[in-house]
Amino acid sequence: MSKETRRTCFYMGMGVLLYEIILSLAAIPFAGLMKYSIYSIELGILVGTVLVTGMVIDMGISTEDSLYGGSPSIAQRKVMIHSLLRKAALFVVVAIFWNSRYINVLAIVMSVFGLKSGAYMYPLFKKIFEKEGKEET
Repeated sequence: MSKETRRTCFYMGMGVLLYEIILSLAAIPFAGLMKYSIYSIELGILVGTVLVTGMVIDMGISTEDSLYGGSPSIAQRKVMIHSLLRKAALFVVVAIFWNSRYINVLAIVMSVFGLKSGAYMYPLFKKIFEKEGKEET
């Protein structure tokens, strides 16, 4: 991956991390209301965080491959295949933990919504980190 793509993935990852922290803290009071174990919810959030991190990295790789891949039809096909593989990975993870008492599937799905949060928070973190970099020079 190029330096710019790694930087973009880092900024999105920071947005995802902020979302996951807020989700973990919000899960504490709601665990009792929903009659779930706090440990199963937190483990579900952790599994979802790992899944989202992999998705962000895969999005960066597939975007860069499609930009420098040559033909537009091949690039479009590659992006579609990677998108379907990311969705398939989510379905496989949910299917694996569907009947688990120790990992909450709802928490995994809620955690995957952090991908959207990371995309929305990207401009903010880009502005913050690039501003810090300019002040140091």
